[in-house]
Amino acid sequence: MHGCGGWSTEEAVSRCSFVWAHALNSSVAHEDEVGLLDWSEAAAVARVVRYDARGHGAADVQYEERAFRWSALVDDMLWAAPEGPFVAGGIGMGSVTALFAGLRAPRRIQALVLALPPPAWEARRREREAHRAAAKVVERRGLPAYVRALRSQPQPRILAEELPHAQELALRQVRMMDEQAVPAILRGAASSDLPTREEVRSVVVPTLILAWEGDPGHPLSTAEQLAELMVMSELQVASDLAGARRWPTLIRDFLANLCLWESVDEG
Repeated sequence: MHGCGGWSTEEAVSRCSFVWAHALNSSVAHEDEVGLLDWSEAAAVARVVRYDARGHGAADVQYEERAFRWSALVDDMLWAAPEGPFVAGGIGMGSVTALFAGLRAPRRIQALVLALPPPAWEARRREREAHRAAAKVVERRGLPAYVRALRSQPQPRILAEELPHAQELALRQVRMMDEQAVPAILRGAASSDLPTREEVRSVVVPTLILAWEGDPGHPLSTAEQLAELMVMSELQVASDLAGARRWPTLIRDFLANLCLWESVDEG
């Protein structure tokens, strides 16, 4: 588990914890390499906790598909979180982990930050098939073949146009993963979906939804449907890299409005 934290002034202490989960085939180190999200913003108003999900980065490796179903990844988030209530957030797969946390531990979840939610419900069929096919590629031909297949896939428009080195960083991250675990990770993703629409509707907490345009792997339509279902949600859509780089500020402001503060007597 990796953590970072900070306070906005010496006179005030935040009581708010923010736990963040990364995307599929990513890690804390990979996110830092890409540099899209500046965590110093959130750390100014909350204690920020980031961690590597099972099978990713420096986390323990497992080899069973069921361990990698997204509803099961909530265990990692709840383990990483400090005691008591917290704000759950994540990107891609991590956003689904956070959403499941809202269902699994409703008394602990103060709010949600859902960035780039993946295809969901009726739109998930193609994603399931792609993950299952990729798992077979890794088993039969190894990680290098999977990396070559990933290189040929369309990239999010914003990254392809304005941050092209992000693809190489992502492929390097995949090369570093445990080759035996990757098929289980992919099949776990293939067996996963967002909570049902009825379950999503039942999660009534302040929710910030972050999306961008031109990314088939994280379609705007999913974010829009979540915004419609969640009565306390706010949707922010980036149309370029500058818009995506505003996300840390949006997260900071969202957290600042939630966190309780108390004065500290320096004497």
